[in-house]
Amino acid sequence: MLFNSLFYFLFLSVVFILYYTVKSRYRWFIVFLGSLFFIGSISPTLIYFTLVFTIVNYFLGIALQDIKQKKIRINVFWLGIFLNVGVLAFYKYINFFFENINFLLSILPDKPAIPYLSLIIPVGISYYTFQALGYLIRINRGHEKAERHFGVFATYLVFFPKFMAGPVERSHHFFPQINSEIRFKAENVSDGLRLFLWGMFKKVVIANNLVGPVMLIYNDVHHYSGVPLLMVLFLQTIHLYADFSGYTDMALGSAKILGIDIIDNFNRPFFARNVGELWRRWHISLSSWCNDFIFTPFIVKYRKMRNKAAIIGIFLAFFVIGIWHGANWTFVILGILQGIAISYEFYTKRTRLKIASKLPSKLVIAFSRIITFIFFSFSLIFFNAHSIQDAWYIISHLFANIELNVSGHDFIYEKTNFFVAITAFLFIFVIEIYVEKGKDILKQFMNKPRLVRWAGYYILIILVYYYSGGQEAFVYLQF
Repeated sequence: MLFNSLFYFLFLSVVFILYYTVKSRYRWFIVFLGSLFFIGSISPTLIYFTLVFTIVNYFLGIALQDIKQKKIRINVFWLGIFLNVGVLAFYKYINFFFENINFLLSILPDKPAIPYLSLIIPVGISYYTFQALGYLIRINRGHEKAERHFGVFATYLVFFPKFMAGPVERSHHFFPQINSEIRFKAENVSDGLRLFLWGMFKKVVIANNLVGPVMLIYNDVHHYSGVPLLMVLFLQTIHLYADFSGYTDMALGSAKILGIDIIDNFNRPFFARNVGELWRRWHISLSSWCNDFIFTPFIVKYRKMRNKAAIIGIFLAFFVIGIWHGANWTFVILGILQGIAISYEFYTKRTRLKIASKLPSKLVIAFSRIITFIFFSFSLIFFNAHSIQDAWYIISHLFANIELNVSGHDFIYEKTNFFVAITAFLFIFVIEIYVEKGKDILKQFMNKPRLVRWAGYYILIILVYYYSGGQEAFVYLQF
């Protein structure tokens, strides 16, 4: 059940009506049942897996809270870590492990091989596994008490707006909301619907119209060189941003309609002045999770190593971010590239600031943002490429001559849709420029006459309807 489908909107409408019909203390039950229905629409067998996963983590949390003997408690904690990481590793990485073992075995004379397993990776496993891990770690640290109400805990893990592709919600942010009395507020509904529509606009009008050129290149990279590759280098960044932030807006909007706020994943990332700042603006829930549960504990434990601990911690965190995305060496390289960039920024900060102080501030800011964008776009080659070989081909042919059998029509086969998508992105970018400067564009828009506001809504709705012919899946559903 994709967010950008009529079925989802009907489902959300039914949940909304039931949710505000029952008494406040039973609303978690409506959300929980709705989430199970949502999961069942993806795969009925996924319900069983998710429930078992939830039950195990529920009792692990209770055990961590109640067991007083330190040694037993530590054992329970590591059991929880092992089970969660083990399940995630088994489903996502076992065949990747076999693939690399078989590669090493291929050099032997008889070339033995380990057979691959026929596995279907449970949808959303990367997200709710990290949520469960964060929950158990916080209980173990004494930062949070275990949630005793199974229904509330289960709702936290399976909450349908964030189930498939996040954000990676924090338990201490979610539980107080679901445990409190949630009253119907018209402003929550209107804000949620606006956010949902805005996300649909990003996904359908921008992302869906750019996915064609991007996938055309990556599905047959050796057919292209030069200008098409350079264009896709930047188009892929716009496509991914529109796709993932569009999903996030729809997830946040769906939750907001129910009076629940979940963590945002984006904060105008294209205005980042360095890679470190970029990751505080892009996929915020994942990068902040790795900061809180990997990087910070590591540098605290090994603080005697000082700068070395920080660098190792950076690479460790970004290795996790890279491999979290999937079982492919391309994702490992993606993470390593981010680690190299942030380490460079760490060691050269004083020198760069010294140079920047001698130049016009606006020039420094603009140059920093452009360089950061170019680097991130370059690193996304390893996000989209099917293999390291394909990624290397793209890198080595970015500035090569265009082959004669490649025409502009071959690359941008739907020119009108392409230019509509770019125009729509520029429209969003201009809005974000004003927001970055501290101007509340939404407030200004809401202060406009009703006729103006509804004209804006209808324009977005018409564009979404016109370009909603294809049901392109969200990129991050694969993770």
